[in-house]
Amino acid sequence: MPSRTSVKWGKYRPFSRPLFIYVSYKSLRQKPNLREFLELYMDKAPEFVSAVGNVPLTDQAYKLNNIHFNKGKVGTVFEGKSQFNLTLERILQKQAKF
Repeated sequence: MPSRTSVKWGKYRPFSRPLFIYVSYKSLRQKPNLREFLELYMDKAPEFVSAVGNVPLTDQAYKLNNIHFNKGKVGTVFEGKSQFNLTLERILQKQAKF
C-alpha cells in the first residue's frame, strides 16, 4: 500500500488520480451562492479531502486552481487523454482548451 506522501507527490501514478469537481460557468455567473460555496470548498478542500480518507493535493495545486477560478478560466487542460507523465501542477500550468 502506498503512503499518503507518495500519492500526494505523484509517485504512485497512474494508480492514483485526482478527483475534480466540475461547475457550469453559466451557473457560476448566475448563482452568487454557488461562487460562495466554491470559495469555501476550495479554502477548506484539504480538510474535507482528508476527513473522508483521501489524499489532499499539494499546496501549489490548490494555489493554481484558485488562480484559474478567480480569473474565470474555463475549459480543460487534459486534451482528451490521460497524462501520466506530468504532475498535477504541470498539468494545471498548461493553457486550458475547449
